[in-house]
Amino acid sequence: MSIDNIMKRLTEILGITRDVLEKKVGRTIRIMSYRGIDYVVLREDVGGYREGTIVLLNDEKIIHGYPGIRRLALLEGVPLHMVDEIIVEEKMNGYNVRVVLAGNKVLAITRGGYICPYTTARIEKMYGDRLREALSEYEDVVLAGEVIGTENPYVVYEYPEARGFDYFVFDVMKNGALAPLSLRDEIVDKYGLKRVPVLARLNKNELEKLREIVDDLDRRGREGIVIKDPMHRVPPLKYTTIYINIKDIEEGMKYPFDEGRSYLFSRIIRLVCQAYEYGLSDEELDHIALRLGRAVLRPAVESLKKRSMGRLIAATYKLVFPSEEDLRDYLEFLEELGVDVVVKIIGTSREGVKAELMKLKDTHGYYSKILETGYSPLD
Repeated sequence: MSIDNIMKRLTEILGITRDVLEKKVGRTIRIMSYRGIDYVVLREDVGGYREGTIVLLNDEKIIHGYPGIRRLALLEGVPLHMVDEIIVEEKMNGYNVRVVLAGNKVLAITRGGYICPYTTARIEKMYGDRLREALSEYEDVVLAGEVIGTENPYVVYEYPEARGFDYFVFDVMKNGALAPLSLRDEIVDKYGLKRVPVLARLNKNELEKLREIVDDLDRRGREGIVIKDPMHRVPPLKYTTIYINIKDIEEGMKYPFDEGRSYLFSRIIRLVCQAYEYGLSDEELDHIALRLGRAVLRPAVESLKKRSMGRLIAATYKLVFPSEEDLRDYLEFLEELGVDVVVKIIGTSREGVKAELMKLKDTHGYYSKILETGYSPLD
């Protein structure tokens, strides 16, 4: 499809003037394709449409971006925000994926608005027939869920219930809005899909029970909770555990010039608020401070030692592609996005093609310069 035709159709579908759209092509608006499906990604809010919105040009279909969830600093904020009854769900540590049907194809769309070939192939293999049936019957809905497990190229975190890769539905969207949770439960139960764990149904003022839930998740090394109104009359809230806030810093500081800086401050503020709200003693603060200090320094020092021995500072992902075609699609997708990777084929099995992908980090270059010159890249 020519650029001229794409712009013409996009103008008609979104109801935004061509002049406005053309100024944003390339940066805010990205034109992509996947197996004959032409689509447009909105990388920022445009004309009333959320960041992450995707337009399927062949079907003239708009898949609205998933709405942002406000982060709670203090659990005491729950009664101020929620209406009455609340649903407490586990916040799983993975990546947000919307699943839709285009023609007869199941598509997996990332939070940013891209059709991910790898995620699409894995979800198709696991749940394709069930998803086709569900989305054919409920044709006006979009499923939103979390992909978790160690076999993905985005957020690698081990869950016993994920078997390497799995998809857990947490919401249903209709016309860009979050639908009542009863509809999600109806679809999930009817078609044998998985949903995120529902931990409790409480009154918004039952803060002690809420803290008990968070404490239990913290002890078990889980990420946190999402607090929802059953009818989605108000936006959801999210709250993470002390464990995951420190764990995230530890992971981010493997690559201090990449994720390290952005990971540090926000998570330290979360820990400050948790220490205040929980009334932690000096002894308890010392314990957390030791864990925090180790999380900041140890992985960063280990990476520097690694580079000094001539090794690469890179993120490594072990993936399983259902077919060689799926592997090619994913590599073409990364090339289109300008992402450089090194691919090593490990072997094949009944599950598909096993491959290891390595993405070089900016930290590699910064550490190389530090070791070569002795100078700091930061003032």
